[in-house]
Amino acid sequence: MDTYPSATYKGYDLYPLVYRDTVERAWREPRPDRSFKAAVVICREGGRPEGEQARTFRLNATPWDNVGEARRAVLRYAEDIINGLVAGESVVLL
Repeated sequence: MDTYPSATYKGYDLYPLVYRDTVERAWREPRPDRSFKAAVVICREGGRPEGEQARTFRLNATPWDNVGEARRAVLRYAEDIINGLVAGESVVLL
């Protein structure tokens, strides 16, 4: 994980985590060479991303074809969580 946050939003630091999708697929099934999934660590601004005041949220979406798209999508998702627009997810306890 990066030492510095990729973005700060409304008093929270955002650390996007993008990783390769490892879904097993059939031999003849068409697929892109690479696909990526994403998650985000949200913590209070200036806090440690591995500390007790940090939470990780996984974005359950169709895998992206490149890292840039995945990073942008997960940062928007983090903003939606902070704004209270994602049902069942909250940063209230941070």
